[in-house]
Amino acid sequence: MQKHLKGKKLQSNDRLTMLNEYGSRQTIIPAEVKGRFRTWRTRIHFLLMVIFLALPWIRINGSQAVLFDIGNRRFELFGALFQSHDSPLFFFILAMFVLGLMLSTALWGRFWCGWACPQTVFIEAIYRRIEIWVEGNYINRRRLSQGPITAEKITKMSIKWFLFFVVSSIFAHSFIAYFSGSERLLQMMSGSPQENWTYFILVTGGTALLLFNFGWFREQFCIIACPYGRFQSVLMDTHSITVMYNAVRGEPRKSIEVPKEKQGDCVSCNRCVQVCPTGIDIRHGSQLECIACTACIDACDEIMTKVNKPTGLISYGSVEPRTKASYFRPRIVAYSTLFLVALSGLSYNLINHMSFNSAVLRASGAPYQMGSDNSVINHFKVNLHNQSHKPQIFEITVESILNVPIKLTQAMPVHQLGAGMSKEVHLFISLPQAAFDQSKSTPLRFKVQEVNSQESRVVDVSAVGPTKSQP
Repeated sequence: MQKHLKGKKLQSNDRLTMLNEYGSRQTIIPAEVKGRFRTWRTRIHFLLMVIFLALPWIRINGSQAVLFDIGNRRFELFGALFQSHDSPLFFFILAMFVLGLMLSTALWGRFWCGWACPQTVFIEAIYRRIEIWVEGNYINRRRLSQGPITAEKITKMSIKWFLFFVVSSIFAHSFIAYFSGSERLLQMMSGSPQENWTYFILVTGGTALLLFNFGWFREQFCIIACPYGRFQSVLMDTHSITVMYNAVRGEPRKSIEVPKEKQGDCVSCNRCVQVCPTGIDIRHGSQLECIACTACIDACDEIMTKVNKPTGLISYGSVEPRTKASYFRPRIVAYSTLFLVALSGLSYNLINHMSFNSAVLRASGAPYQMGSDNSVINHFKVNLHNQSHKPQIFEITVESILNVPIKLTQAMPVHQLGAGMSKEVHLFISLPQAAFDQSKSTPLRFKVQEVNSQESRVVDVSAVGPTKSQP
C-alpha cells in the first residue's frame, strides 16, 4: 500500500469509479434507498427470482417446463418437445433476444442492466439483503469494512459468507437443473459424487463462480467484464432515454462559494452518489458505468421532497432534452424490422412444428428386384420418431402420382411408438414393369399419418426399374 501512496494521486475524473485515488479497488457499499422505482424494481426482481427457481420444477404434460438436455439433444419448452433437427427455432430465439436487447438499449439505454440482468437481480434481491441483515445499514457496513479485524468483524463476515455460500449453492443447483433435469438432479444429489463426476464438478465450479462474482466481484463485472456493458454505448444515440441529471435546473450547486440567489436546485448532499451501486456521480453526465438502476432518482426525489422543491432533478431523459424523443429513428426502425423478421421465423416454425418426424430413405443394396410375376420391387425404409410425450399410432400409405397400380407390403398395417421413441419401418413396393417403359423411374407419394392427431407428412420419392432397352 505504501508504494501506491508514493505515486501520483488520480483525480475522480481520471479513474474508474471502482478505483480509489491511488488506482486500487475501493469497495463500493451503496446506501439503502426507498422510492417508487425501488418498489417496482423489488417486485420485478422477486418475480424473476421466482421464475428462475420454479421453472425446473414445474411439470407440463408430464415433462419439465424448460429443459436443455444437450447430451441427448433433447429440449423441452412448456410441454413441447424439440430435438436437434429443430435447431432453427433456437436460432430465432437467440436472434430475438439479441435484437430485443439492442432495441431496448436504443430506446431506454441500459434498462436491462438495472431491471432484469441476473447480475443486478441476484445481488440486489439476495446478496445485498443478506449483508444488511447480518452487518446492518450502509453506515455500519462501511465502518465494519474499513475497521480493524475484531471478533465482531470475523463473526459477521463468517456468517455472511456462509449464507452467501448457501444461496450460491442453491442457485448453482437450480441452474444445472435446466440442463440435467430436476428429477435427475435429485437422484444425483442423493447419490455419491463419484457416480456423477461431471455434474458434481459443474455444480461445485458454478457455486464457486457465483460466490466470487456476487459476493466480491460485483460491479467490476458490469464495468470491465460484461461484453454488453462495453458496447452498449454504440447502440445508443442522443435520443435514447436513460437516467439523466438536469444540469440546467440543478447548477450551480449549493455551496458557500455560490450566492444563494444563483444556486440551482442541487443541494450538494451527494445522496445520489451514496446510493449508486457502481459509485458514479450522475451529475457528471451520461457515463459508461451507469446501469440505469434508478437508485439515484429515488434518492434525489426524497431529498427534493424534504427541501420542498420539485422532484425530477434526476429522472429519465435523453442527452438532447430540447428535442422530443422520436421512436422512428433509423436504428429503431432497423432493429424493430429485424426483430419482427426473427419473430415471424419463430412463429412460422412453431405453427408448422409437428408432434412427429419422419424420413423416407431407399434401403441399401440393389435399387430394385424383379418379382416372380415380372413386377418390379423397390425397398424403402421409413424412419419414424415420436416428438411428443404421448404414445402415437402411425399409418403409412403410398400412391402413384401417375396412377400406376402399386402394391404395398409392410410388416403391420399400423405402427405404435412410445413417447420420444423411434422406429424404422421397411416397406416393399411392387409396380408393373410397364411403369418403366418410358422412363427408368416413376414418382411415388408417401403419406405418414398419426392416427390420433390426424397430423400427416407427405414425401415424394421415385421408384426405379428397368427400361425397355435393358435386358
